[in-house]
Amino acid sequence: MTFLSALLAAEPAHEAAHAAAPAAHGAAESHGPVHDIIQLFGSFGVDGPHLIVQLVNFSILAFILYRFAIKPALGQMEERNRLIEKGLADAQASTQRLAEAQKASEAKLNAASDEAAKILAEARNSAKAAVEAAKAEASAAQAEVVAKAKAAIEADRVKMLAEVRGEVSRLVVETAAKVLEQNLDDATRGRLNEAAVKQLAR
Repeated sequence: MTFLSALLAAEPAHEAAHAAAPAAHGAAESHGPVHDIIQLFGSFGVDGPHLIVQLVNFSILAFILYRFAIKPALGQMEERNRLIEKGLADAQASTQRLAEAQKASEAKLNAASDEAAKILAEARNSAKAAVEAAKAEASAAQAEVVAKAKAAIEADRVKMLAEVRGEVSRLVVETAAKVLEQNLDDATRGRLNEAAVKQLAR
């Protein structure tokens, strides 16, 4: 039985109900509140057969709307909500990864700065030690040069002094020989030389 046939079958029943309503009005008054409710719906044009047809129509419409409109819309909404939640979770994870990367880069920069400061301090200490070593080496070389110079000067002085002594002693002997106008023997020459040397040593 189709929807149209049910509607056509309900029309005669509806007209018969309207025709029988005045006749049965007196008898139906004794039905109480149920009759009043039915009469109230009847005043709005709602009767039993039409109500059943309308309920069936509404059920079919509701099923079609739910099956082909509401359910897909709800599915799309759930999919969009899932995508939004996934996007928010991804954004939060990206923010967290970015913060961790920034912390790691800051830690690396701090470590590199500390390492650079350490290397600079070591370089300064090495340079200072090298300068001190160069100073010490220069001082030692200078002291050695001064000592060698002093030794050379002392050797030259001793040599010159010896030469001067020899020359003086020779001059003393020659002068004494001329003064005395005689040849001196070796013993006398020795004594005169020793006396001259003693005088020069004073």
